[in-house]
Amino acid sequence: MMEFFTSSLSYLPVALEASVSKADALADAGINTLLGMGTAFAVLILISLIISLFPIIGKIGKKPATPAPANKPAAAPEVVEEEDLSDDDELVAVIAAAIAAYEGSNASASGDGFVVRSIRKRRVGARA
Repeated sequence: MMEFFTSSLSYLPVALEASVSKADALADAGINTLLGMGTAFAVLILISLIISLFPIIGKIGKKPATPAPANKPAAAPEVVEEEDLSDDDELVAVIAAAIAAYEGSNASASGDGFVVRSIRKRRVGARA
């Protein structure tokens, strides 16, 4: 409810007073709450629908797979030659020094305490 207060000299409004009952205020608050929550849930539902369409959207840009020609010959298996590094004295000395340093003893520095049975070349980037 709104009331206008006027002055005695002129009939122009001087002050405005608004009074709202608690029932009206609660009704307005309830409507604002429902509109806000409804808007939030509507946006969340819209987002979930868009996300559920992602697999379909991903298939739109892909070209259909073309079948491979039947006359294509099979690739020949690669032949890997293993080098015989057992006669490489420098490599054996380096490996013997590494083993001696790992064991931490000077007695086996001569290489008498162990025997290198095989040496294999590792792939580049292989883990130890």
